[in-house]
Amino acid sequence: MFNNIMEEDYGWGTCSTMVLLMVAAILLFAPLVMDSLGPPSALMILLIPVILVAVLYFLHEASD
Repeated sequence: MFNNIMEEDYGWGTCSTMVLLMVAAILLFAPLVMDSLGPPSALMILLIPVILVAVLYFLHEASD
C-alpha cells in the first residue's frame, strides 16, 4: 500500500528503481570490459553537450 502511495506522489516506483540499478551496474562494470581508449573525436566533443541540452529541455517540458 505504501509503495502505491509513493508512486503516485513522487513518481519513484519499481521501474525507476530498476533503471537506477541498471545505470549503476553499467557505470560499475563497463570500464572493466573496455579496451584502451583514444581521445574522443571533435564530433563527439560537440555532440555530447547538444544531447545533454536536448535531454534537459525534454525534462523541463515534461515537468510542466
